[in-house]
Amino acid sequence: MADDQLKRRALRLIEENLRRVETTPRRPIDPALVRTEADQAVVNVSVAVETMHGLGLLDEAERDSFFRRLRGVASTTYAPFRGVNLRGVAIAPPAPDAPGLRLLAAELYEDGVVLRWVFVAPASPTGAAASAEYRPPEAYSLWDDVETAYDAQGGGWIPGHHLRGDTAFVPAVPDDAKRLYVAADKHRFELNLGR
Repeated sequence: MADDQLKRRALRLIEENLRRVETTPRRPIDPALVRTEADQAVVNVSVAVETMHGLGLLDEAERDSFFRRLRGVASTTYAPFRGVNLRGVAIAPPAPDAPGLRLLAAELYEDGVVLRWVFVAPASPTGAAASAEYRPPEAYSLWDDVETAYDAQGGGWIPGHHLRGDTAFVPAVPDDAKRLYVAADKHRFELNLGR
């Protein structure tokens, strides 16, 4: 009887956590942007499921069912980004004229956001091409002041002395958001939406 009651309570708790995973913000929780809060939420639920399985409170089929659901919840649930109807642009504050990553602006569409970047090459005394160390960040994260859970939808770079690139996210920025926060590897940026 006590085992059944414990199992019901544990299952209810896991269900609540599964529902929260989808709406957890994508703020980075470490400087290298290896994990976001959403990633950590997935890990937390996974550990809980494995613990319950190890204690004999979940059988193999129940365990597999939770992990199938978790994979579905943790993946993008928004419609693919189209970026057709531009609603506004938030321009980043001027940055010093130095090598490295600069956020130029955020284009606000009715179904998502596109961040525009420039990666300034270090000066080369010989005029030779930039070294192998000349690489833009690989991981990007976006969040706002109203806790929206944004999912990255890809992006790319146009080669040249200064790389120009973009990164898309969904969903659209909510009307009540006033600031956007961006992480690109170790770099951090903040945009005022002027609302």
